[in-house]
Amino acid sequence: MKKNDNKFSVTYVTDSKNGKLSKTGKGVDATYASIKATCPKDCKLKNEGCYSQSGDTAFTVRRLDQTAGKKSGIAVANEEALAIDNSWKGGKVPEGRILRLHVSGDCTTDNSAKIVSSAAERWLNRGGKSVWSYTHAWRRVKRNSWGKVNVLASMENPKDAKLAIQRGYVPALVVGSFQSDKAFVKEGIRWIPCPAQTKENVTCADCKLCHNVDKLAERNAGIAFAAHGVQKNKVKRHLTVL
Repeated sequence: MKKNDNKFSVTYVTDSKNGKLSKTGKGVDATYASIKATCPKDCKLKNEGCYSQSGDTAFTVRRLDQTAGKKSGIAVANEEALAIDNSWKGGKVPEGRILRLHVSGDCTTDNSAKIVSSAAERWLNRGGKSVWSYTHAWRRVKRNSWGKVNVLASMENPKDAKLAIQRGYVPALVVGSFQSDKAFVKEGIRWIPCPAQTKENVTCADCKLCHNVDKLAERNAGIAFAAHGVQKNKVKRHLTVL
């Protein structure tokens, strides 16, 4: 699948230019999927400040939503799997490469998560180093449906963390802002402020905290992200004040 193929509702990008993922734009691949077709209808941030619906990413998302039409989430999941399988011409993935699933989009059923995660596992078997993502559909999708993907449960209220952990997920909390770059405890969870947001010149490629959810689980830790993007004030309306 070509990056600019307008028949599809998914885009696979090599060497992502997303500054949060990598300083150099090298070493990090990413997928973008239609929000309209794949995100949970009950997501509080959908059309309410979701960062992928603002800034430069919004142009990609609007195009993907337009091509989605009435496609099902399963149909788009199959497109995403095909895009992952076709990356690097279906051959060896460069050593050390990491993959961020769903800069936009999600999987809202077990079947769609299994389709995408199976492709992610094939990508790892071709030489990829790690795959990570975040989901708002953790209440309805089983953790094991994500296979080897390091997936975190996105939430706006720390009180949801206990349920997410019971379901096998590591929690990822959106907050209005950080008081400091130090970890804090809320609802019995040690929340680590995202280093890519709090430390200068640190990106996802450098940090890798989200790339090993097992270690986070062992530490009873979650990741906290401060609302960001041009619509962050919209996001803050849906957050719990800490």
